[in-house]
Amino acid sequence: MRLQLEHIKINYLILSIILILLAFFIIQIFYLDLAVYGVPGQELITFYYYSIIYTVVAVLFSSLIRKMRGNKERISQIPYSLNIILGGLWILDGVLQFQPQMPYAFLTFVIKPSIVSINNIQIQNFLYLGYNIWATNPFQFDALSGALQIFIGYSFLINRSGRILKFIAIISIVWALVIWIFGEGFGGIPEIGVSILTGFPGSALLYVILAIPFVSSRFNSREYLQSFLLKSAFFVLVISLILQLIPVNGYWNKGIFSQLIFDNTFNQGESPLLYNILNRIWPILIYHTQDLNIFLSLLMISSSFLIFSRNKIGYLIPILFITVMWILFQNMGIYDNPATDFNSGIVLALIIYLGTLDKHLYVGIKDFRKALTENKIR
Repeated sequence: MRLQLEHIKINYLILSIILILLAFFIIQIFYLDLAVYGVPGQELITFYYYSIIYTVVAVLFSSLIRKMRGNKERISQIPYSLNIILGGLWILDGVLQFQPQMPYAFLTFVIKPSIVSINNIQIQNFLYLGYNIWATNPFQFDALSGALQIFIGYSFLINRSGRILKFIAIISIVWALVIWIFGEGFGGIPEIGVSILTGFPGSALLYVILAIPFVSSRFNSREYLQSFLLKSAFFVLVISLILQLIPVNGYWNKGIFSQLIFDNTFNQGESPLLYNILNRIWPILIYHTQDLNIFLSLLMISSSFLIFSRNKIGYLIPILFITVMWILFQNMGIYDNPATDFNSGIVLALIIYLGTLDKHLYVGIKDFRKALTENKIR
């Protein structure tokens, strides 16, 4: 039993380290933004004035909802590890929305390029509806969206009530779909050159996958939940493999693949360490793009097979592959200015990680100690 308790502590330590590292990257970005970007002082003060007010209201409202649970409220059977991952990611994304340059740069450098890259005028016109609404008052909408995401994340962290978590999960799913459609342009799916290397299927859609278990009681079964998470990761990798192999996406073309590698290297201005690593790698990779595409495709095939076969040791390969890809090709999400999330790679790796946990790692430390005291765990 003590060994199981130690395993639980290690699991939460791993998750905490991951979130702390992500938070460190955000602090680095904020520091450099304030030092480099010339945001007018009065406008920045106004932006943070509204951001702080909305965030305080969001946290207070979340705390109030938590106190509304009944004395005999049914405790959620979903593992708290999922609360930590989804809640932590939403909070970090909310903080990213408060970057000093965000009111000016979000529409110009995030939304508009994703709309323009879509070769379908009907889809473009639809996405411009959201663009035009946001443009009416970007300061207010940035502050409100950041506060909403912090509300969602904080609510996942402080609640264990099944009924309340279901309510929060529905909000999370709706808002994630709004982001996926209008913020990520349907995850880049309508674009030519879409790939897991560029962020397919979109981090917001993966947030939907993480929130779905809180909505249905079927996911109270550990086996059902793990099967859902691993099948989701499997299908993402299989579709990514197909997209990687389709000639029209250009990954067999030296020029397109070389440009992707080149852009990722020189977009690392806020991470000198990554810049130095990539600056040494890209001159080699651009002359072997076809070999690289074959190698990446083989890694996707092997990762998909290992997930499908439920090989516990083998899960390390897709997790490592996706994490390295997230660093080298997705700029860790946040180093492709201005960033609003960590992109899909790290989220997909965490989904696979959740799908591999042993039974005793699916409870919180306090829950385990209580069950141990009551002799409910043998």
